Amino acid sequence: MTVTANVRYSLIDTMTRKEVFSKVIAGTFTAKFSDAFVGTERLKLANEGAARTNIQLLVGELLQFNPSR
Repeated sequence: MTVTANVRYSLIDTMTRKEVFSKVIAGTFTAKFSDAFVGTERLKLANEGAARTNIQLLVGELLQFNPSR
């Protein structure tokens, strides 16, 4: 079971109230049959994994983010 979590992240400069970072990040995760026999549990694992992957991708983006651009 595969889930993709699409999340739009944005950072707003509090001084200027302008958006300085905006990105939609898609994090995908697949929970295998061997991870959980029951489908609802597999879906839960896939949702949690997709959210975790999405956050990991966001952190990678923020580490490369240069606000002076």
